[in-house]
Amino acid sequence: MNPCKEHLRLCFIASIGIALVISLVGCSTRTTPPGATTIGTSAPGMSIAFLRWKEGLMVLFVDDVKGRHGSGGSGSTENPVGTTTVSAGPETGGYRCQLETKDGKSATCRINGKEYDLSKGTLFVIKAKGEQVEVHQLKRDLTAIPFDADGCREPLQKDAEIRKLLELGELPK
Repeated sequence: MNPCKEHLRLCFIASIGIALVISLVGCSTRTTPPGATTIGTSAPGMSIAFLRWKEGLMVLFVDDVKGRHGSGGSGSTENPVGTTTVSAGPETGGYRCQLETKDGKSATCRINGKEYDLSKGTLFVIKAKGEQVEVHQLKRDLTAIPFDADGCREPLQKDAEIRKLLELGELPK
C-alpha cells in the first residue's frame, strides 16, 4: 500500500476516534445535587423549620430564638454538593445551620460552625441564651411527624423533652 494512503487512513481513523471521545464527553449528563423542600411555621413558644429531601433525608429545627427566620438552598451542575441553610435571629446572635449533601440521603451539618453527626439525631432543639444559643440534638423518627405546616406542630408541641428544653412548662391536661 502506498505510504501516503496508509498515512491518510491512520489520520482518518485517529480523527474518528477523537470525534467519538469528544462526543461522549459532550453527551455526559451533569445533574444538580438534590435540594430540600422546607416547611417553616410556628407554635406558641417555638419556631419550626422542617426539611425533607425526596431521596429520604429529613432534618427538623425547633427553636425559641427571637427575630427573623429563614432558609434557602443552592446547587449547581458545576458542584456535586448541594447546600441548604437555616437561620434564625441573626440580629440577636441566633444561629445559622448549613447542611451539605451530594445524594439527599446523608449530609454534613454545621450549626454556628460546629459539626453535628446526623446519625446521632436529626431533630435539633435550639434554646436562646442571651446572644448565645444552646443546641440539643435529639434522635426521633421524623417520618412519624406530618410534613405540613399544620400537622407538624401538634407532635412537637406535645413532646415533653422539647417542652422542657425550651422551658415551655408542661402541657395542660
